[in-house]
Amino acid sequence: MKKTKIKLLALKPFSKFSLLIFLLVISTNFIKNYTTIFMPQEYKTIKRIVDKIASMNYLGDEEIQFSVGSGHYMEYEAEKLGLCKKDDCYYFKNLNPYKKHKDFKKVNLNELSKQSYLYNSIEAYAWSGVVWLSKSTFKTYGDKTNYLGCTIGHELSHIIYNDHLEQSIKLSKKIKDFKNLKDKNKNNNKLNNKKVNNEEFKKEEDEKKDLFEKLLSRESEIKADQNGAKMMINSGYSKDICLNAILFLSKKNYIDAHTELKSTHPGHLERYESLKNFIETYNHQKEMKLFKPYKWSWRYDRNLNTLTFSPNQSLETKQ
Repeated sequence: MKKTKIKLLALKPFSKFSLLIFLLVISTNFIKNYTTIFMPQEYKTIKRIVDKIASMNYLGDEEIQFSVGSGHYMEYEAEKLGLCKKDDCYYFKNLNPYKKHKDFKKVNLNELSKQSYLYNSIEAYAWSGVVWLSKSTFKTYGDKTNYLGCTIGHELSHIIYNDHLEQSIKLSKKIKDFKNLKDKNKNNNKLNNKKVNNEEFKKEEDEKKDLFEKLLSRESEIKADQNGAKMMINSGYSKDICLNAILFLSKKNYIDAHTELKSTHPGHLERYESLKNFIETYNHQKEMKLFKPYKWSWRYDRNLNTLTFSPNQSLETKQ
């Protein structure tokens, strides 16, 4: 009986130690995977930039996620290596560059990700509440984080102002106009005893629709440039910082000077001049009078490879 009691007494410290180790492992795992302390440097850079922007700009009342991916070069090489079919390689573009991947079809994806980081340039887009940036974007900007801020502000604009919905509404109205015009032309041809070529009308309608979609996209990009610059100016950066950022981007990404009608993005000259004209008339002081300070929080998820900006109600409302 005494021996059993001694054994139980001896096990108690061991059990407490085991429990302590278990809790330590769990907490360490949580800190590593779900807090901003040990997240990759690129995410820390995003957080610093967005913290400064949010301090003087309202970024909406919905969560915004940020994600860093491998980039277009990896998508391009994956298609060349036969890892995916043409126009179906987004998986490789968005592949998590911080994770170790198994070989796929005898191709070392980790090596491919390293090459993408080396050869890719500045790349970012916004979709469905997510701001995505390639890891190479941070390398290309280097210590020019103020230029990176213009890119992030640009993508934030797409989300905050819901550009996709606005473009869809405008396109829907335009399609109705195209249809009315097509019906009118058909009726005129019938009255003049001319043969109605439905295929020709359809082709012409599709071409007009495509050109109008591209025009709306370019307008959206110009608007996002302006809003991004506005955010940076409000945050205390110089007025011409995003103009300099556009020059830097055009040089690094080899952007054409002129605007193509079938392009989703304006050429360098149009983009630069449009932003320059906006900055010259922008009233920073008037904008600041309307701003109401608010609070926000951050949530990092290593498994999802996301950093989430979560806005709270304004300080004025809380008081």
